[in-house]
Amino acid sequence: MNKKFVIFNLIFNRTLVGLTLMLIYFNLSIAQQNTTIAGVVTEVISGQAVIGTNVILYEDSVFTKPPFRGAATNRFGFYSLPNVPAGEYFLVARSIGYKSSIKKVKAAGENSIRINFEIAEEEVVLPEVVVREKRGSEIAPPISSIDVSPELLKTLPSLTGEVDLFRTLQLLPGIKVATEISTGLYVRGGSPDQTLTLLDGVIVYNPAHMGNFASTFNTEAINDIRLIKGAFPAQYGGRLSSVLDVKLREGTKEQFTGKMGVGLINSNLFVEGPLTDNSTFMFSGRRMYYDVLQGALYKGSILPRYNFFDVNGKISFKINESHWLSVSGLMGEDRLYNSLNAKDIGYDINWGNTTMSLNWTQISNPTLFSNTSLSYTNYDFDVLLEDKSGRASAADFFASTKLQDFLFKRETEFFPIEEHTIRIGTEITLHRFRLVSSDFFLSEIERGSGSGNDQLSLEAVAYASDEWKIIPELSTNIGARLYYFKERKKLSIEPRISLTLALMENVFFKGAYARAHQFLHLIVRNDVSLPTDIWYPSNERIEPARSDQFVGGIESYLFNEVYLFSIEGYYKNMQNLLEYSSAATFSIDTEVEDQLVVGKGEAYGIEIFLQKRAGDLNGWIGYTISWTRRLFDELNRGQIFYPRYDRRHDVSIVLSYSLFNHWNISATWTYGTGQAYTLPTGQYYFNEIGGTSNQNIRFNYLERNAFRLPAYHKLDLSISYKFRWLSSSMNATFGLFNVYNRKNPFAQYISFETNEAGEKIPKLKQLTLFPFMPTLSINFTF
Repeated sequence: MNKKFVIFNLIFNRTLVGLTLMLIYFNLSIAQQNTTIAGVVTEVISGQAVIGTNVILYEDSVFTKPPFRGAATNRFGFYSLPNVPAGEYFLVARSIGYKSSIKKVKAAGENSIRINFEIAEEEVVLPEVVVREKRGSEIAPPISSIDVSPELLKTLPSLTGEVDLFRTLQLLPGIKVATEISTGLYVRGGSPDQTLTLLDGVIVYNPAHMGNFASTFNTEAINDIRLIKGAFPAQYGGRLSSVLDVKLREGTKEQFTGKMGVGLINSNLFVEGPLTDNSTFMFSGRRMYYDVLQGALYKGSILPRYNFFDVNGKISFKINESHWLSVSGLMGEDRLYNSLNAKDIGYDINWGNTTMSLNWTQISNPTLFSNTSLSYTNYDFDVLLEDKSGRASAADFFASTKLQDFLFKRETEFFPIEEHTIRIGTEITLHRFRLVSSDFFLSEIERGSGSGNDQLSLEAVAYASDEWKIIPELSTNIGARLYYFKERKKLSIEPRISLTLALMENVFFKGAYARAHQFLHLIVRNDVSLPTDIWYPSNERIEPARSDQFVGGIESYLFNEVYLFSIEGYYKNMQNLLEYSSAATFSIDTEVEDQLVVGKGEAYGIEIFLQKRAGDLNGWIGYTISWTRRLFDELNRGQIFYPRYDRRHDVSIVLSYSLFNHWNISATWTYGTGQAYTLPTGQYYFNEIGGTSNQNIRFNYLERNAFRLPAYHKLDLSISYKFRWLSSSMNATFGLFNVYNRKNPFAQYISFETNEAGEKIPKLKQLTLFPFMPTLSINFTF
C-alpha cells in the first residue's frame, strides 16, 4: 500500500486517540467513582435487536423529575450510559410499537453494570411509516434521515400484492423514479449509482427490480431500514448523493415460523426459527411471473415481458453475551425482453446480484462496541438491443458488465463520556471489473466467454466522527473520511458536519454539509430509453466524481404530535461526471475512455412534507420542486442541459384507513413531470455509393434532452382483510393498480411506416409497461 497513506493513517489514528484521551482526562476524576450502565435491547419472542430504542435513566419511579440521562440503541440494539454517579435509579426502555420496560438500578461506584431489556410488541393505533422517535427537549434525528418500519409497509397498495420498501420510499419527497422501467432511486438530483445501498454492510449495485415496484429485499426479511437523503455522516461514503442502509432479521429464537403468499403475478415464502439453543436462521424467496400472465392474457400485445426472482438468507450464532457471528446473503435475477409481436425494436436485458457477508459483533466493554465484517458482492448486467426497422443504417447494441467486490470493514463505537459518541472505522475494498461493449452481437462475446477487459482497483478508507451533545437543545456530528485510491495514487479528505437545534418544544432546526467522492461511475446511453447500464472505475485517465452538499430545514410536531410538518432545502454541486460523447461508436475494439466526456452538475430544490400520524385515517402529502442540471463542454454545444431524471414537480398523496381492526383501505396517487429525453428535429437522405436505389436516412439532433415524456401520474387502491383459518393468521389483499389506466410511457422513439406511395414516413411511437391491472394475493402465517 502507498507509503503516504500508511503514514497519514497512522497520524490520523494517533490524533484520534489523543483527542479521546483528552476527553477521558477531563472527566477522569469523576469517572473513577462513577458507573457505566450498558446493555442490549431485543424483542422478547424473536430476539431481534430493537433499533432506535430510547433508554432513559430517571431518579424516581413516577418520572416527576426530568430524565437524568438517556441514550438510543444502535443498529445492533446496543446502548451505553457512561459516568453515572452512585445512587438508585429507574431505567426505562421505550420504543414505538413496544411496551415500555422499567428496571430498578443501583449504581454503587463499580465500573460497569450490564442491563439487558427484552421488550414485547403491543398493538398501536399509529401505523406510521416514517418513524422519528426523539421529542421535546431531546434531540431529533439528523437532517434528511428517515427510519422506515418494515412492519408498517404492508398497508400500501402494490402491483404484486406485496408492499415493498422501494415503492414506499418513492412516495417520500426528494425520491423519484424516472420511468416505470427504470431501476434504482433518484434522490435529490442524483442518478441511481449515486445512492449507496447496503445490505448487512455489503454494497448492492442494483437493489431494485424493474420499475422499482419491488426491491431485491423481501419486506418480511428486513429488521431495519435507514435512508439518508443527503449530507450523510462519516461512516458512509463512496457515493455522491444518498445512503440506503438495510439490516436483515436474525431469525426468531423461540420456534419455527413462516409466511407464504400466493398472488396473480408473484409468490413468496418466508421462514425463520432456531437451529440450536444459540443459533437461528432466516430465509425468504420470491418469484414474479408477469411474463407468463402476459402471454396468456395479452397474446397480441407488444408490451414488454418481464420476470424476476430473489432470495435472502441469514444464519446467526450467539457465542456468549459479548460476541455474535452472522452469515447473510442475497441472490436475485431479472429479465426484461420484447414480445414476439414487437416489430420495430428487439431487446433482451438481464441483471443479477449476489452478496455474501460474515459479521463478528463484539462488546469489548460497556463503553466500547465494534463490528468486523468480510464480504463479497457480484453484479452482472447484459443488454442486447436490436434495430428491426429495416433501415440500411440500422444499428444494434450489446453490452455486458461484471463487477465484483471483496471488502474488509472494521467499525467501532466508543462512549467515553455522556456528551460524546465517537465512531472510528476502516475499510479496504478490492474491485474487479469486466466490460464488453459492442455495436453488434455474437455468441462469442456473451458473458463469461473469455473476451473483454478485466480491471482491478483498490480503495482504502479511514474515518472518524464525534456525535457531541453540546447542550440539551443542541447537538452536532463532526467527522471526516479519508480516502486512498490506488490507481490514481490519490488521497482525499471529506469533511462532514451536521447540527440539530431545538428552537422550542417540538420544533427543530437542522443543517448539514458534506463532501463525498465516488470512484465508480454508472454510464448510460442518452439516446436509448431502455436500460444500458455500464459500471466503470476511475483510473489513470478518469478522475473520481466529487460532490459538496448543503442542507437546511425546519421540522415541527403539531397538535400533540399527531401531525409532522417539515420543510427542507438542499444544494449539491458535482464535479467530474461522465457521459458518452456524441460521437461514441460502441465498437468492441474501442477504449471506453475514448468514448467518454467529463462535465459537472448541480441539483437544488425544496421538499415539503405533512404527515398525519395517528387515528384510523392517516397518511401524508409530499411535494418537491427541484432542478438538476449538467454542463459538458463537448455536449449540447457547451450549453447547460437537464438529465433524464430531472423532474420539476413531484407530488405524492398517501392515505390509509383502518376499519374494525380487520379491514384496511389504502390509496396512493403520484404525479411527476415527464422525463427529459432527446428526439431528432429533422432527417436527411442520401443514396448509397454505387447508384443503388436504396436510401440511408440520418437524423439531425439539436438540443440535448429538449423534449419530455408526458407527465407521469397514477392511482393505486387496495383493500385487505385479516382473519384466522385453521389456526393460521390469514391476510387477503385485493388491489387495483393504475386505476384509470394511465399509459405512462417509459420510452418514445421514431418508427418508419410505408405510405401508399412507397415512401417511409417517420412516426413517433411510445412504449408503456403496466396497464390497469387487478391483483389478488393471499398470505398466511404458519
